[in-house]
Order: sequence, then structure tokens, then C-alpha cells
Amino acid sequence: MRAMDWSYRLYLDRKLYLAAIRLQADRKLSKSKAGLLALVEGLHTLGYLSNADYEVYKNKYSVSLDEESISPSEILRKETKEARYRQLNNHYRQVIQQWKTLRVDVKYYHVKDAKKNLNLKYARKLVELAEQETLELTQK
Repeated sequence: MRAMDWSYRLYLDRKLYLAAIRLQADRKLSKSKAGLLALVEGLHTLGYLSNADYEVYKNKYSVSLDEESISPSEILRKETKEARYRQLNNHYRQVIQQWKTLRVDVKYYHVKDAKKNLNLKYARKLVELAEQETLELTQK
């Protein structure tokens, strides 16, 4: 499928155009987001869009231009942070793979570090693994 297969070109009469411009101005949206938000609201009201999909699209197309404008330094900071999170997540995954071969003091160090990053998937798994091991040791 070509990209154009999913596009619509709409020709609005004066009243619809002015209403769309008012929506755009009131919510501080781009022209395309204002049109898409109006479309999403209409499809949901008519029953053609599920509540879950409606919430996703409504949140996506309701972001104002003020919130959308991000400085290049913020973008760089965000990308650096995401790269660091990917690196840490990969590190915790490797620790989990080597868990049985690690000394107790090394395990303690990694678990302590993982508790600082519980927003990461493998950090949570590492902490859970350590808790399971502690439970097994106390039950024996």
C-alpha cells in the first residue's frame, strides 16, 4: 500500500472551515491535529471507534503546540537518557543470565543498584530474582 492510500483531502465549506480554525486556535493545535481530533471525536460519537482507541487518539491529537515544542538540548538530553536506560537494562539482563555464577557480595551490589532503577524491566526482574533466592534460603 502506498502512503497516499491512507490520506484524505477534505474540502470544507466556510462554516466547517471556521469551526476547524476555532478548534485549532482554542486548543493551540496544528492544522492536521485539529482535523484529526475532530475526526476522532466524530467517529467515537458515532460508535465507530472503541473507547480504548478513542482515548489513545484523543491524547495523541490533543497535544498543543506549546507542549510539543521541545528545544534541541531537551531532545539530546532525552535521547541520552533513553540510551543510558537501554544500556542499564541490557546490563541487568546480563546479570540475570550470570546470576548463579556470581558471588554473594556481587549479587548484593547489583540488586542494590537495580533498586535505584525499578522503572526498567530487567532491574525489576533482578530484584524479584534476588527476593526469590532469599525466600528459598530462609525456607531451607
